Amino acid sequence: MRTAIILPWLLFCTCGAQTWTDVQAGSQGPGAPASAELSSLLDISSEIQELRDMVLELRVQLRITQNDLESTKAAMKTKVEGLEMENAAQQTEMTLVKTRLSASAAELKNLKLEITAAQTAEQTDTTTPRTEEANLTKDSGALETNLSDIEATPDSLKMDRAVHEKDLKSLKARLAATETKVETLETKLTTPKVAFSAALTDSGTTAAINTDLNLVFSRIITNVGQAYSSRSGIFTAPVSGVYYFRFTVVDHLASRMMVIQMFKNGHQVMFLNEYGDDGQATYLSSGVTLQLKVGDEVSMKLPAGYRVYDNGNNHSTFSGFLLFALNGME
Repeated sequence: MRTAIILPWLLFCTCGAQTWTDVQAGSQGPGAPASAELSSLLDISSEIQELRDMVLELRVQLRITQNDLESTKAAMKTKVEGLEMENAAQQTEMTLVKTRLSASAAELKNLKLEITAAQTAEQTDTTTPRTEEANLTKDSGALETNLSDIEATPDSLKMDRAVHEKDLKSLKARLAATETKVETLETKLTTPKVAFSAALTDSGTTAAINTDLNLVFSRIITNVGQAYSSRSGIFTAPVSGVYYFRFTVVDHLASRMMVIQMFKNGHQVMFLNEYGDDGQATYLSSGVTLQLKVGDEVSMKLPAGYRVYDNGNNHSTFSGFLLFALNGME
């Protein structure tokens, strides 16, 4: 840039010196050529001035561009540092998640081992009474044989017979107790496990317009034993016994009432209602213990003209489970 300025300046100086000599010479000759050369000199001077102004303007633009580049560089550096910090935080979080995952896997493994041990212990508990029963039966048979032999002995051995009869009576009592224990364990092992919980819906309000509505809690949470139908909303008892049922329903009541019913085999078991006038969510809950036979049905109904509400948060639910079985119940 400096060279571009110096060269025109040297040219100007050279032309100026030559022109001055020509002017002095021209003062002794005709005036027309000297005037033309002076005009040319003035044009060159004007162009040099324009070039100088352009150089100054370019310097100003260059300085502005350098400042912009420095600002952009600083901003990019700050952004890169922020991304590096965010990356480090994500790496730390990923490490924590992996640690928790490993701990969960170890816990799951321990739970599986505990379940296996419990099942083994339960099988052992079942086998031990059976073995004891067999031994007692064997001992009882032996004592009965001895009793028969004693009856054929002289009167001097009748006292021993009484002792053996007492022992035999004790063994028979132990045998009866063991048989009862075995039956209890067999019942426990053969009784199905029954438990369910289901939410109503995730689509908002469910209303009974003109007729009673059988409520179908369609969103299964738990259904051990598959005794509850998410299509019909009916629970069917798979085994005779005593069951516990519980329900919760909700609605936004504004000067209106919420009503819910529970039925067993088409007969009403419970009728509950709740009134609200503030437009806020109002909950209605209750539970009951029912003695059911195989095939008995339990369901929830919404009377005509009433409504309930539910969404993905499972506000309205229906649950039940088997407390204990009743053998021989018709």
